[in-house]
Amino acid sequence: MSSIRCDIYDPSEWTIWFAAAPYGAASKPAKTLKKWAAEEGADVVYNLCLFNMTGSGSDQYGVIKGRTLQYLRAKDVDCGYGGTAERLTVSPGNVVAGVKVAVRDGVVLSGLDKSTYRSRNMIGELADGRIIVVQSSDGCTEEQVARYAAGRYTIELLLVQDAGGSTGMYRVNDGYLFAPEKEGTDGRPVCSVVCMRKKNKEGKPMGKKKVFLGVGHGGSDPGAVGYLVEKDVNFTMATACRDFLTAYGVDVKMSRTKDEDDTVNQEVAECNAYAPDLAVDIHNNSGGGDGFEVYHTIGGGTGKTLAQNIEKHVKAMGQNSRGVKTRQGNNGDYYAFIRETVAPAVICEGVFVDTKADAAQADTLAEQQAFGVAYAKGILDTLGLAYDEPEEAPEEAETDEEVQAAITKVQQTAGLAAETMQYLLAYEYGTDLVIKLANAMK
Repeated sequence: MSSIRCDIYDPSEWTIWFAAAPYGAASKPAKTLKKWAAEEGADVVYNLCLFNMTGSGSDQYGVIKGRTLQYLRAKDVDCGYGGTAERLTVSPGNVVAGVKVAVRDGVVLSGLDKSTYRSRNMIGELADGRIIVVQSSDGCTEEQVARYAAGRYTIELLLVQDAGGSTGMYRVNDGYLFAPEKEGTDGRPVCSVVCMRKKNKEGKPMGKKKVFLGVGHGGSDPGAVGYLVEKDVNFTMATACRDFLTAYGVDVKMSRTKDEDDTVNQEVAECNAYAPDLAVDIHNNSGGGDGFEVYHTIGGGTGKTLAQNIEKHVKAMGQNSRGVKTRQGNNGDYYAFIRETVAPAVICEGVFVDTKADAAQADTLAEQQAFGVAYAKGILDTLGLAYDEPEEAPEEAETDEEVQAAITKVQQTAGLAAETMQYLLAYEYGTDLVIKLANAMK
């Protein structure tokens, strides 16, 4: 199932640079993301299709298996052979010719593709100076990805960079590979990358929190099946939850990052080994009911607070709740994930997949991701960490042609003289009302 991930990097905590292999250079051919990470000494690498096309000769990078030309702005330094003093900057001057600006000053721009569904890759800068990388698996349009990111973060500039198929990310610490256009186990070879390295490798910054996300079912175990398949919905919700948490500096470990067998006992063992501050097991329900419910330990405490905080945000997104609950077993808590996990833990049941009306609350990618974000906000509330609340998306501005057409229609239909129409526009109503009047007239 398609998903959109947003990764945020604070330049005060991360060293960020770009590296590339000159086209046709035998000593530096295209490499997999895993190999780039090893050679660059990076903690995370992303496939890159960015930076201006004014270079030539040693500044020229590109054409891998017939894909789009890619250039890096070297300026008298050998940018193609590892990290240099020139750091990644995100600005209009660095846009590849033909690559679009998706968001500027928090506004999603017109001209983005609304019909082509494929994997997507965007990079930009938030208003507070942090770098954001937004990627999706195939199944999203440019506009969908841009609106998803702009609805969650205050973005100063976001650039589309998936010209020629440039999605992909590799994270060293857990070997996670995000490669929708995968060629081989380590992703397809690429000629240029953005590299991220944590500045303090000796330990996490003070106050760094850790969260474990159990992703219910998987592999040969689909979980509940009805109008939705539970294991797939669980994964989408968990991925959105992880991405929102990591954007605010939380370390997150998921019990699975692909469709594979993942038992409760394995989840508990992984969770306890990770030693998180909080643990959330993400599931969906069956049995003909309706609504969200969340379980915590019969002992209450932080687990109960976590459950209440998550429920608050789920209700705020419009889903009704069956309540914050506990369940007694023969040896304490009934559920193993709550009983045997050392950290405060809860189990979330988002919707009933076998009830048509309730399943409809999570039958789109956006709705499933919204559940994940609601869970993340409840987690952040419990950890005492602040986060941005999305602003209302501004209405798309009418074009001059649309305004003029509306003025003409109102003038002709109402029999108004040009001078009268001008007065109404300039002194009384404004073009927004004229647009509405025109739409209402037959």
